[in-house]
Amino acid sequence: MSITYRTTRLCWLRCASVLALSLPAPAFAEDTVEATQDQPEEDYPIAAAPTADEEETTQTVAENAIAQSNDAFGRQVGSERTGLYSSREVRGFNPVDAGNVRLEALYYDQVNGLSPRINSSSTIRVGIATLGYAFPAPTGLVDYGLRKAAFDRSLTVDVSRRERGHEGFGYDLRLGGIAPGVGLFSGGYYRASQSDDSSRAHRANAGFVLSYDPKAETEVLTFASVGGVRDDEARSMIFMAGDALPPEIERFRFLGQGWADNESNTLDGGLIVRAPLSPDLRLESGAFFSGKRDLSRFSDLMTGVTADGAIAERAIIASPSSFDRSLSGELRLVQKFALLGHAQQLSASLRGRDRLRTFGGSQRISLGAGSLFVHDQRPEPQFAFGDTNRDKVRQFFTGIAWSGALTRFLRFDLGASAIDYTKTVDYAAADTPDVATGAKPIAWNGSLALALTKRLTLFGALARGMEEADVAPDLAVNRAEAPAAINTRQEELVVRYDPDDAVTLLLGAFRISKPYYNLDTALRYRLLGTVVNEGLEFSAIARPVSGMTLLGGAVLSEPALSGEAVDEGLIGTRPVGQPKVRMTGNFDWRLDQGTSPFSFDFTLDHKGSRPVNALGTLMVGAETTLDLGMRYRFNLGDADMVLRVRGENVLNAYGWNVSSSGALTYISARTVQFQLYAEF
Repeated sequence: MSITYRTTRLCWLRCASVLALSLPAPAFAEDTVEATQDQPEEDYPIAAAPTADEEETTQTVAENAIAQSNDAFGRQVGSERTGLYSSREVRGFNPVDAGNVRLEALYYDQVNGLSPRINSSSTIRVGIATLGYAFPAPTGLVDYGLRKAAFDRSLTVDVSRRERGHEGFGYDLRLGGIAPGVGLFSGGYYRASQSDDSSRAHRANAGFVLSYDPKAETEVLTFASVGGVRDDEARSMIFMAGDALPPEIERFRFLGQGWADNESNTLDGGLIVRAPLSPDLRLESGAFFSGKRDLSRFSDLMTGVTADGAIAERAIIASPSSFDRSLSGELRLVQKFALLGHAQQLSASLRGRDRLRTFGGSQRISLGAGSLFVHDQRPEPQFAFGDTNRDKVRQFFTGIAWSGALTRFLRFDLGASAIDYTKTVDYAAADTPDVATGAKPIAWNGSLALALTKRLTLFGALARGMEEADVAPDLAVNRAEAPAAINTRQEELVVRYDPDDAVTLLLGAFRISKPYYNLDTALRYRLLGTVVNEGLEFSAIARPVSGMTLLGGAVLSEPALSGEAVDEGLIGTRPVGQPKVRMTGNFDWRLDQGTSPFSFDFTLDHKGSRPVNALGTLMVGAETTLDLGMRYRFNLGDADMVLRVRGENVLNAYGWNVSSSGALTYISARTVQFQLYAEF
């Protein structure tokens, strides 16, 4: 069974019109007043997006991504993730690479993924989830929260074991009240992992969050996290020669080179201060550092692969030591006031980042022809790296946002930011001219939320922004180069229906437009045209009885390319690696009305077919995976224990991951993971 449809700009507008016209607003006018007339004047029945310090931060033994989700668009709690989107993919785009990240609701330029030990959760903010959230981004936001000690004292340790050589352990330490208003959280882990292709890696991280709450509504947070990766063997990436997929090669067979180990060190830290300056004026500020040093970096490229598994050329891209660091932060003043009897909030913000990275100097080592069925181990060569180039970006935002209510049933968000962006690239080669670019656009957003009834809300939004383009992939002749920032646009319309307090339904239509960068026929990463992604997305969450959560969602989209490269027949009309259909279903049930020691869960994910090559003549078929899990809670002495067992891809489906550059790697095989948590 397949679902096919055609979405054009006209179709999108028709969908939006149908959604709007299907809501009988005039008929609900009197009912709306009667249903809410007993509410205080300042309480209008439209919930704003929670700020980071309002979101629940839980202890490790109680973490449950499904049970703690508010929609199907994406949430990560601890080491588990659920939803349609992730921090690396939202509506067909990558919000992290685009620079659309927030930490505790403040602007944060992320170089490294925040350690799950100090990261309490990550939430994808799209659609109505951005309501009341200052300065949203056109292609979605990733919002991280920090773990805090609060007032409790506990030690949680966990051990994990996964099939085929994956072991690890970790700890969480909470020391609340070590001094008046002071709490300390510390967490760390070590993992010896083995990927699906039997490549191995060792990872470790340790960090802390120190909190100080001297008085009501005042909070000071400081955090730091250090980590490292060693012996991370480069995974082989397959690039096809024709219009046929590679054969199903045996999983858990290492095809790489044992000496091609990626190694790196990371450091992240920051300071957050929130304090009232007066009864209605509040300061919110954060200063952050995120840095990574690659000690060694390798890519294993298998190019010209044919359907029988023959490899025309295999090459290792070896790169010298490099670094990437960013200083970023935000200073925000939030003024609350009333206008015509309705609550309002005005935010003035200064945001900025200073990012510096080195790239280039790579060496291409050709290993000649080969086969996917033969492990062709070669001796380690002598490396002769070139000089590295320097890429520096400075970006400042001066913005103002106004959020509030016009009536008890109509809420609005408005925001605008003046951006000052400069980028300079200093090339080491004397014959390559340096590059300097700059831009001073105005980013803005506006949205309206109308409560047609107590249970029915209509939300519409427009946004224009500026964000970073992706870095050139390793296959490119200009690998690791980063284009200048690009302008983005988004329009969306959402209907939220809450038939009762236990069920929330969301249906939305969106349209996103941005420049499209990818590889041309000469393998140069450059601007090829414009990508427009139009689609519909659906989210449903229900908690019919205590202890049970049902969560489901779907995205039906039509990503399309246009421009000179399309007109000349150099690329097709669909971007590489993007599916038209994505669906997910989740179920979590803790028996006995949420009091049983046992709970069971499953996740069903479906991803539609995706183009593999630029012309769209080679496609990867649709795939569906099923994960099953259970938790058993018990006591052992004074310790609260949780045994977590999870089977991933239990049907052992075979499929292919497709990167935006057309690289193929097979999806994870069936595996079972055991985790044991103990909290003292």
